[in-house]
Amino acid sequence: MPPLPLFLLGLGVLLLFIEIILLPDFGAAGVPGIILICVGIGIVWFENGWETASLYAGRTVVIIIPLAILGLWLAPRTRLGRTVILRTAQNSDDGFQAPPQELADLVGRVGQSVSPLRPAGVALIDGKRIDVVTNGEFIQPETEVEVVAVEGRRVVVRSR
Repeated sequence: MPPLPLFLLGLGVLLLFIEIILLPDFGAAGVPGIILICVGIGIVWFENGWETASLYAGRTVVIIIPLAILGLWLAPRTRLGRTVILRTAQNSDDGFQAPPQELADLVGRVGQSVSPLRPAGVALIDGKRIDVVTNGEFIQPETEVEVVAVEGRRVVVRSR
């Protein structure tokens, strides 16, 4: 068995593992990983049949996953890993603050849009002008709105 299919399978599984563990969205490493796995299995299947292809794919997964876990465990302990991985925290002593409590208390309150919300704009809630956003809907001015969520400093409203 030539080493190329094994290399492709291993690299594909490793890229998928990196996509699942490290990257926040799907695509950057996941799509190439899936393509490499399919090409590797296709080469083995073309040369030796489906049974051998599934055997090699299974063995590759069993070998690569523990190696990837070991690599992720070792990475923060190396000099390169320490330079790449952020190890700081955001403390209030350093000037970082949680969202103001008055914003968190707005959930469930009703107000009126001052400007058109497309999807961001201004609403008057409890007599205060507040920057708000919708979940994609457009709301005309002077429409009654309700606060459905507060995410940090982002106040999400919907029409009532």
